[in-house]
Amino acid sequence: MKNGKKTLFLGIIIGVVISYFFFNYFAPRYEIKKTAALTMKVDKWTGDAWRLVDNNWKKMSDMDENWELVDKTLGEAINMKLPIPKVDSNLGLKKLKERYPVLKDIPDDDLLERIKLVYSKQVMVNMYMGDFMKAGEETQQSENP
Repeated sequence: MKNGKKTLFLGIIIGVVISYFFFNYFAPRYEIKKTAALTMKVDKWTGDAWRLVDNNWKKMSDMDENWELVDKTLGEAINMKLPIPKVDSNLGLKKLKERYPVLKDIPDDDLLERIKLVYSKQVMVNMYMGDFMKAGEETQQSENP
C-alpha cells in the first residue's frame, strides 16, 4: 500500500509540473505587446503579428527593408519641394517637457512617435478638408454659371 501512495504522489507532482509548462509555454498562443505608439498581437507559433487600428487587428507585413535609407531618401525628396527648417530636436523636447510637466516621464522616442501621429493626423485632416471644400466650391460654380 505504501508503494501505491508513493506512485500516486509522484503522479500528482509530475502532472502539476507538466500542467505548469503546458499553460505557460504552449497554451498562450498569442502575446499582446503594448507601447506608447501601438498595440501589437504576436502569434507565438507562427511569428505572425497584427497591430490594433481602430479596434481592429490589421496584419503586419514582414519587410526586411533598410528603413534608414528609405527614410533618408524620402526626406531628401520632400526637402527638394518643401524647405523644412532645421531644428534641434533634443532642445525642443527639453523645452516641451519643461512647459508641459505631464510629458516629463515619457521617453523621448515614445514622445516623438506620439508627436508624429498627432501632427500628421492634423495635417492630413486639414489637407483632406481643404480639398473637399475646393471640390464642393467647384461643383457649385459649375452648376451655377
